[in-house]
Amino acid sequence: MFLIMLLVHVGCARPPQPDPLELPLSEPTSADVADQKTIRQYQTAIQKKSSPRAQSSIVASNDWPQLYGPSRNSVAATQAVNLAWGPGGPKQRWSLSIGTGYGSPVVAGNRLVFNHRIDDDEIVQCVDTESGETIWQYLYPTTFVCDIEYSDGPYSTPVIDGDRVFAVGGQGQFFCLSLDSGAIIWSRDLHEEYEVKDGIFPVGASPMVIGDRVIFDVGAEDHGVGILAMDRNDGADIWQSGDAPAGYCAPVAATIHDQSFVFVMTHLGLTSLDPETGLADWSVSHHSRAPMSFNAVTPLVSDNKVLIVTGPGPGAVCLQINPDRTQHELWRDRRVIDCQYNTLMPVGSDVIAFTSAGQGGAELRSVDLATGKLNWKYHSLLRRGQGLVVNGSLVLVGERGHLASVIPTATEANVLAFTAAPIMTEPCFAPPALAGNHLFVRDGERLTCFDLRN
Repeated sequence: MFLIMLLVHVGCARPPQPDPLELPLSEPTSADVADQKTIRQYQTAIQKKSSPRAQSSIVASNDWPQLYGPSRNSVAATQAVNLAWGPGGPKQRWSLSIGTGYGSPVVAGNRLVFNHRIDDDEIVQCVDTESGETIWQYLYPTTFVCDIEYSDGPYSTPVIDGDRVFAVGGQGQFFCLSLDSGAIIWSRDLHEEYEVKDGIFPVGASPMVIGDRVIFDVGAEDHGVGILAMDRNDGADIWQSGDAPAGYCAPVAATIHDQSFVFVMTHLGLTSLDPETGLADWSVSHHSRAPMSFNAVTPLVSDNKVLIVTGPGPGAVCLQINPDRTQHELWRDRRVIDCQYNTLMPVGSDVIAFTSAGQGGAELRSVDLATGKLNWKYHSLLRRGQGLVVNGSLVLVGERGHLASVIPTATEANVLAFTAAPIMTEPCFAPPALAGNHLFVRDGERLTCFDLRN
């Protein structure tokens, strides 16, 4: 009898309750409130930087010409911005009703370009950054249907290069347009040419321009055309490389050891290329084996290191590039960072990123890039957010539409601002863009410009 009672007591005891910081959050907590000490310190620093002498060191730049910004690392040029907005959020400059899609807006000068879908048309649209008024639109038909509860609209982000816009449709249509007028310069239907079938989701790879060539992960595995370089001027093929299916990422160009590299995260993993010839240096397999999981995190290049992330599952791998163009692995960790589609944000020698939904609903983490050591974690209502870095601080857009700013240190995330309620419509999957003191945020219904002026 004693043994039976003991088993009942032990085996049927209530299981230990999970730590609240390990659960997905649906309501704000004390973590989702600005820290008053942080605000005071920030405002004092802002006042000092507002002096004429301090202003002379600020680099004026109004461009965010491609996915993740000028250097494709989610870092904005130094700007005179105020990130200490109140619980209502920063002042809204304009807001535009748009169609579906998850691509980011891109900016050059006073022109903002984005793509979206309304009914059976996909649209590349150019608007004035100050007013949101439409300058031009380019429409083309689409028949893509997403069978699950995700947007049918285009996922790719355009690129602005000089006087041209390069945009990709959800079914592999590729367009070179005039930034001035939206007139077509050249176009190709890459999926038709290379017999690439529609996937579960629309095309999510974004292009990159380097010199006279446009590099794109077309993923035509049956034709041995994984990665393609096209002539910027007329769209003709320059080289073809590999045969892997396409990922949902963008190529990253880098100069390491005085040599040019292009890193492409395909569906199967990371490939390093010579941008002149398309010859591959090496490929590293890194992908989930789950049937509906895709590589959707663009690699982060920092000095001679390349960080690749796939989540949930494989997690993060950090590679170091050697002078002979080979690589060796510095560290790997399945849990410390396992983004699904989110931004990798470098701050100093660290990388800051959101984890996947599989880790308590996702949280923001800071990791030492050289070692993979966890510095801190911030569990908040932002969940699987997106973000960017400006002046060493983070501007974060939450999955459910909250907007926050955070000042990261070596040991913690200091919350500078956090909206009391969502100011965008859930879900927010597109990374934000910052051009000058204008913050551009997109959800599934609207594109909104916020004013971050001091």
